[in-house]
Amino acid sequence: MILLAIDTATESCSAALWANGQLFQRFSVQARKQAELILAFIEEILQEAKIKKTEIQGLVVARGPGAFTGVRIGISVAQGLAIALNIPVVSVSNLKTLAYLAHQQLQSKEKKTIVVATDARMQEVYWARYRIEKGQIESKAEEKVGKAATVKINTGEAYIGSGFHVYQELKSFAKENPMPYETQVYSQAKDMLLMVKDDFNKQAKSIESLQAVYLREP
Repeated sequence: MILLAIDTATESCSAALWANGQLFQRFSVQARKQAELILAFIEEILQEAKIKKTEIQGLVVARGPGAFTGVRIGISVAQGLAIALNIPVVSVSNLKTLAYLAHQQLQSKEKKTIVVATDARMQEVYWARYRIEKGQIESKAEEKVGKAATVKINTGEAYIGSGFHVYQELKSFAKENPMPYETQVYSQAKDMLLMVKDDFNKQAKSIESLQAVYLREP
C-alpha cells in the first residue's frame, strides 16, 4: 500500500510516506509553524517518491495528546485529504508512538513495560504505561494528564519522553535508572507509519470516526 502519515500534535512537525517498499520523510522542530510546514512536507515527499497524491491509499494521523492547536491542524489536514481522496485513516496516539520507538531501541524480545511521559506544560505531563509482548504494544491503562509526581514507575521499567527531562521527580528517576537510548525525543510520523503499516487494513476507519485526544479541555 501507499500510505501517508502526518504528525503536528507537538512542537515538532513531520510527514512520512511508505511507497514501493521505501520510506520517505520530513521532520522539523519549529513550534507554532506546523500549519506552514505540513502541507509543504507532504508535497516534498510525494515529489521525492514520484507519487501522485491520488495514488495515496490510506492515511495515518497523530490524534494527540499534545498541543491543542497542533492536534487540530493534523486532524484538519487528514480530514481534507481523506475526503478528497476517499481513503481510510488510522489515528495513532503520540504516547504509544514513543513507546514503539523505545521498544525498537531496546531491541529485546522479552516482555517489557514502558512508561511514556511528555511535558504537557502547566506543570503537568501526559503519560501512559504500555506492555510489550511478542512485539505487540498493549496499553495497560488510559492515557492521563497530571502532575509528574502522579506518574507511577518502578525500577526495571523502561521509559521515554520529555517529562523525564523537565520535572524533578522524573529527572531523579532517570538519573538513577538510565536507558540505553535517547529518551528526550518527539513522536514522528515515520514511527507512526512503521508501527501500523502492516496492520493498516485491520485498524483503518472512515474519516468520520476520527477524533482528537486532548486529555484536558481546550
